[in-house]
Amino acid sequence: MRILTKIAAGGLVGVASLFGSGVAHADTSQQKEKEACQLMDDPAGPESGYAPAEYAFMMLRAKMSAEDARNAMSLGAQDFCPSHVTDLPASWR
Repeated sequence: MRILTKIAAGGLVGVASLFGSGVAHADTSQQKEKEACQLMDDPAGPESGYAPAEYAFMMLRAKMSAEDARNAMSLGAQDFCPSHVTDLPASWR
């Protein structure tokens, strides 16, 4: 009987971790998108001679893959800072 209890408890923990990870991932994704918008608004980019999208991509790329940086910038511009959609390369819009 103890073995069945342990198996059932382990199964519940496993199911809970599956559902819980989806929520955390969504929050992380939105945080990356908001960070991308903040970087495109950062005056340090133009002061350094970079376009908003160039600066944001360079800063994000230091923390994540190029694909993740592109996705964060593209989705962030659509969801949080639509004024920066035109700053993105046409293939990212």
